Amino acid sequence: FVEQMPSFPGGEEALMKYLSSHIRYPAVARENGIQGTVVVQFIVGPDGSISHVTTVGTKKGGGLEDEAIRVVKGMPKWKPGRQNGRAVTVQYSLPVRFVLQ
Repeated sequence: FVEQMPSFPGGEEALMKYLSSHIRYPAVARENGIQGTVVVQFIVGPDGSISHVTTVGTKKGGGLEDEAIRVVKGMPKWKPGRQNGRAVTVQYSLPVRFVLQ
């Protein structure tokens, strides 16, 4: 564990706003009624960059994993995690919920 976890610029609320405005529900998932939570795991570097984006856990299918990865890869740089006052590399897991309206 690091003393200070990395954070999205603007905080948790800004992250939720970013996700909801950038995610496009995949047509295949919508047509087949596929919904659920995709857990995206990635590395936040000391400079705040996002890398090694992948999904973990049970696959939902219908393009949900691909869409979650696409949106995370497009994120702006994060505020890096800190340990002993230094910016460090941190692995981060982000649950992305897909709910049909």
